[in-house]
Amino acid sequence: MPVESLARAPGAPDAVLRRLSGYAPLAPDEAALLRQVTARPVLVPARTELMRDGEAAPRPQVLLEGWACRQRLLADGRRQIIVVLLPGDLVGLDQRRRPLPFGSVTTLTPAQICEAGALRECAAASRTAQGGETGGRETGLAAALRQAREMEELWLVNQVVRLGRQTAYERVAHFLLELRERLAAVDRVQENRFTFPITQEILADALGLSVVHMNRTMQQLRRDGLVEQRATAITLRDVPALVAIADYAGAHDLP
Repeated sequence: MPVESLARAPGAPDAVLRRLSGYAPLAPDEAALLRQVTARPVLVPARTELMRDGEAAPRPQVLLEGWACRQRLLADGRRQIIVVLLPGDLVGLDQRRRPLPFGSVTTLTPAQICEAGALRECAAASRTAQGGETGGRETGLAAALRQAREMEELWLVNQVVRLGRQTAYERVAHFLLELRERLAAVDRVQENRFTFPITQEILADALGLSVVHMNRTMQQLRRDGLVEQRATAITLRDVPALVAIADYAGAHDLP
């Protein structure tokens, strides 16, 4: 997909609003702030580094359109993708004193990015109000940003389980179900079909498989009638079967 086409992508600014309002109710002024933050997106090509490994004070950014990832590169060039980032996801808004060294953040496809310093300032102001002498209640936006960080921790747990205990077949099924759930939250899934703009090499790096093994696994899923892939879109044809195969528990299923 050429970078220019992203400028015409429908609903791109709404992805962040949909993502965060799904985590916590937002006040009208908070929704207005999100629209202001996402009003001037910057187009960047694939393989653009959004955050360097070990960066002490990364720039707060939001991903409006396109896919990115947190990754760790080994000295010999091998790559482990830790988390795939989707439209509506956040980069560099971690409020820890010393952010965890998850690796660099890089775009996997052409993308739309917006600076999001105003969101970090809003969350910081909310924490100050809560700790003040008069007390205070966490705002909707601050609660949504906190939930976004917690969700990324859930995705990390999912990744550990996939890489540590699941077979290649189970890993791919689990990963596709997670993508479906996260994309549905920003209205990017229609009848279990969603855009799937990444290569099998990227999938292999995300799931700890060789490209050959990745290719064979995808072929088996197609032969079993579980997925259908055409160009840059994929359809999950039997979601209940995939859930059973992967032992998948979505975010809404957790206590």
